[in-house]
Parts: sequence; C-alpha cells; structure tokens
Amino acid sequence: MKNNNEYKIAIFGAFASIIFTAIYDFIKAKPILSTFWNLLKWIWNHIFEFQLKIWQILIFFITIWIIKSIIKVFKKPNENLTTQNDADWLNYTEDNINGLNWRWKWIKNVLTHKWNIEDLTIACNKCGTSMHLDDSYVYGKTAECPRCENRIRDYKDLVKIEAIIIDNVKRDMYKK
Repeated sequence: MKNNNEYKIAIFGAFASIIFTAIYDFIKAKPILSTFWNLLKWIWNHIFEFQLKIWQILIFFITIWIIKSIIKVFKKPNENLTTQNDADWLNYTEDNINGLNWRWKWIKNVLTHKWNIEDLTIACNKCGTSMHLDDSYVYGKTAECPRCENRIRDYKDLVKIEAIIIDNVKRDMYKK
C-alpha cells in the first residue's frame, strides 16, 4: 500500500508539468499549453492509433505464456514461509524476545501465498493478558495491561520484532 505522500508527490508532479509547460509556452511566445497539446496529439497519433496485426498479438501472448512456464519450472518455493505442509512453525505464535513475551497470529496472503504476522502484541509479564501498545510522541513506546495495569516502557519497534520472528523461523530457532 502506498503512503499518502507518494500520491501527493505524483499529483504535484502532474500539475507542475502543466504549469511549467504553460510557462515555457509563454516565454517562447507560443499559445499557452500548445506544447502540452502537441504532446497529447503525438501520444494519440503514435500510441492509441497504433495498428496491430493478429499474428503480432498471438506472438506476444505465446511469448508471455512461455516466459511464465519457464519461471514456474525454475521458481524455487520459499522453504519456510510458503506452504502449510510440514509447517510446524505455524504453531510458533509466542516467544520471549528481549525479555518481553510477544504473541501473534500467522495469516496467509491470498495474492502472494506467503505467510504474514498479524496482531503482534506484548503479553503482560505478570498476568499474561495481551497489552495495549501505544507509540506516542510524549510518552514514547508504552504498553499497558488492561487487567493489572502493569506498564512496559520502551519496547522494541514492531517491525524489528517481526523481522526477528521471521528470522527465527528461517533459522529454525523457534523450536525449543
């Protein structure tokens, strides 16, 4: 998923190109946006009105099919994180990392067929309840237990914890 700033940059770039084209046309004493209009006409004439023959389309699709077949034959599956067969690591849903008890679930991504970590949270050291994680500018990274109000300060970033968990699976370090 793209973050909001990338969309803003793309939209700003599109508007900036139109504005700079108008400035260029003004400096060269051309009608405003004539360069932009000429570019659109060129795209229409050379791309949208491009004539293809049926044999060209067939060769294109046959080539794509051959490339996909070759990739499928030579593609090595990710040994640890792609299949559920012989996947005892799917039972690996909690661990003590840096002195804190962490819990999570494994969810299979439908599009990539890879397993991802979901609902990563800290378990309370006193009562075992899942804690609410908070990352604020004022208090920093804190976790609070809703049951016994135990607080944990300055836990490791969730992305790093996730990387450690995945590394533990790849290196078979999750087995106790």
